[in-house]
Amino acid sequence: MKEYIAFFDLDNTILDSSSGELFIKYSFANNLIGLRELIFGMYIGFIHRIGLYDTEETIKKWAMKYRGTSEKELIDFSNRWFAEVVVSHFREAAVREIDYHSSNGGKTVMLSAATTYICNPTVDYLRMDDVICTHLEVMDDRLTGKILGRYCYGEEKLRRAVAYCHASGFDIGSAFYYADSFSDVPVLERVVNPVCINPDRKLRKIARKRGWEVREW
Repeated sequence: MKEYIAFFDLDNTILDSSSGELFIKYSFANNLIGLRELIFGMYIGFIHRIGLYDTEETIKKWAMKYRGTSEKELIDFSNRWFAEVVVSHFREAAVREIDYHSSNGGKTVMLSAATTYICNPTVDYLRMDDVICTHLEVMDDRLTGKILGRYCYGEEKLRRAVAYCHASGFDIGSAFYYADSFSDVPVLERVVNPVCINPDRKLRKIARKRGWEVREW
């Protein structure tokens, strides 16, 4: 029986880069998207880095670009991308920390705004226990171009984390959360062990004021 939950963000926490930007660049290099989509995708990455919360409408527009795509083909593409690109971007300290919690009674859960097609290969590779992330709607093996539910970002991350803890019989107040961005503050301020990994400027300032742990991975 697991004794507590350790949540981990993906981008710039487990990874030393943005998974979305890595995926977009790989998609462009392999002719899955065009130049316009590449530029738009990089713009979304910029929004995330500066910690804006109101990004759901932008993400919905991005999801529409995958309307009609076969889910099976996207999963196969994502697995190739993971093997060719992502495996070289893991932070060694993050992998050690995940292993530490797994070995000490912790349930390791990825909590990310990224989609299942990006998160699932990482969770499987690192043998994490579960994942909370953004889902895209699928009908008859085709993406509809819509997000299923809400975009897992900012306050929505907190709502998902609280609901997950409740369903699993845990209090979020007993959890860890490892994250890098100002947008992760809603979750960081609710857990008992907030750990800021290479935090952006806004998060670093908050961490200093509140006495949160800061680590440079």
